[in-house]
Amino acid sequence: MFEEEKKKLEQRKKSIYQVDVSKDKLHAAVRSGFEKAKKEKLLKRTKLIKRSSWSIVVAAILLISFITSVTVSPAFANKVASIPGMERIVDLIQQDRGLIATVENDFYQSLNLSQEKNGITVTLDGVIADKNGMVIFYSVQSKKKNLPLEIEYLKLIDEYYGSFPLHDTTFWGSGSPIIEEKVFSSMMTLETIEALEIEGDRKVFNSKLLWKIGLKNGDKVEQFQIPFKFTKTDLASKTIDLNKEVTIEGQRIIVEKVTINPIRAEVKLKMDPNNSKTIFSFDNLKFTNDIGDEWILNNTGTAFRNLDGTEWTITMQSPYFNKSDNLKLVFGKIEAIDKDDAFILIDTESKKFVKQPEKSLFSNLEIENNKVSFIMNMDGDYKLPVSSSFLDSEGKEFFIKHDFTNYLPGKKYVKGTLMKTAEKGLKLEFELPSETIKNPLRFDLNYYPTWIEEDVEVEVE
Repeated sequence: MFEEEKKKLEQRKKSIYQVDVSKDKLHAAVRSGFEKAKKEKLLKRTKLIKRSSWSIVVAAILLISFITSVTVSPAFANKVASIPGMERIVDLIQQDRGLIATVENDFYQSLNLSQEKNGITVTLDGVIADKNGMVIFYSVQSKKKNLPLEIEYLKLIDEYYGSFPLHDTTFWGSGSPIIEEKVFSSMMTLETIEALEIEGDRKVFNSKLLWKIGLKNGDKVEQFQIPFKFTKTDLASKTIDLNKEVTIEGQRIIVEKVTINPIRAEVKLKMDPNNSKTIFSFDNLKFTNDIGDEWILNNTGTAFRNLDGTEWTITMQSPYFNKSDNLKLVFGKIEAIDKDDAFILIDTESKKFVKQPEKSLFSNLEIENNKVSFIMNMDGDYKLPVSSSFLDSEGKEFFIKHDFTNYLPGKKYVKGTLMKTAEKGLKLEFELPSETIKNPLRFDLNYYPTWIEEDVEVEVE
C-alpha cells in the first residue's frame, strides 16, 4: 500500500510541474514569476508530502485562471506559490489591484489559526492591515452534513477600543449571510476606526486582537473565538488636498481630498446644494495612470453621505503602490435623478400613488386591514430603492422593521416584511402606525436606475 501511494504521489508531483502555461494568456512577467516559483519549489521540496502536493496543485490552477482576468507581477506569483494556504486567498482578492499590491509588498500576514466544534472548523487564515484598517481572511469547513450555516455575528475585539462589528465582503448588502458550501472562504473588512487623540498621538489598533464569529447550525449557535497578533505597519497615509471642481451634465462636484492607505483609498466629494439632481451613486469612479492600471470601487462599493446628500466619502481600491507619477481620478457613470422626482407619495385613503417618477418602478399598491404593500420592479437587482422609513405630511417619521433592518434606538417603528417576487422584483409590506397620521406618506428614494454619463478626469498626483 505504501509503495502504491508513493507512486501516485510522484505522478502528482510530476504533473504539477508540467503545467502548460500558454503564452497567449500570460503576461511575460507573470510567466517569469510562475516559472521561478516552480523552480524554487523543486529545489526546496525534494520530499513532498501528499497534503503539500495538493496545495501546490490548487495554487497553480488558481494562479493560471486568475491571471486571465488581472495582470500580476512575478512577486505576486511567487507569493502565491510560497505562502501556506494562499490558494484560498487568491480568488477573494483577484479583482482588487490594491490588495494584490499589498501581497506583493509583504503586507499579507499568514495566521492559520483554527478552532473546531461539533464537526465545524473555523480557520483564521491571515490578515492585511495598515494604520487605519484591516482585511481578515477566514475559512469555514464542515465535516458533517450539517449545512447550511448562518452567520449570526462577526466581531473584532480590541482591548483599547472594545468591540467592532465587521461586515463580510461576500455577503454585504444581501441580508443574513448563509454558508451552503462544505468548504467556504471569505474576507471581512474593518475599513476605518474612530481614532482617539491621546496627548497628541493618534492611536489605532492594538497588535493583539480577538476575532469572533457565531454560526447558527439549526437551532443552535456555535460560537468561535480566535485570539491573534499582527505586526503594525510603519507606512503613513498619503493625503492629497485637491479642492478641484468638475461639472458633469450640469451637476457641480468638488473633489475635496484623496486619502490613500495601503489597503484602501478614500475620496471626499462635495455636491453643490443648487444642483438640479439627487445623486445616488458614483458607479464608475476609478483611479487610472498613464500605463493603463485601474483602481475601482472596492468589492462592497462602500460610500457614506450626509443626510442632505451634499457630502460624500467613497472607499476605493488603493493605488498606494502606484508605479506611475500620473495618477488621475476619473468620473463616468453616475446614478442620479431630478430632485423633483426623488421621492414617492402614497395616499392611504384613496389607495393611490400620488407621485412617483415618470418611468416608475412601483406598482400593485394595496391597502387592506391597516396594512400597505406595493411592488418594486427591480428586474433582478435587489437593492431597495426606497428609504426604510416614511414621513407623513406633518413630518412624523416611522421606520419599517423587517428582517434586514438595523434597529435605531429612540425611533418609531412599524412592523413590515420585505420579500422577493416571482417577477424578479421586491414587495414591501408594512403596518400603518396606531397613532393618527396625515396623508400623503412620503418615501425618499435611495436608488433609481437613471444615470448621467461623462468622462471627466481630475489629476491627483
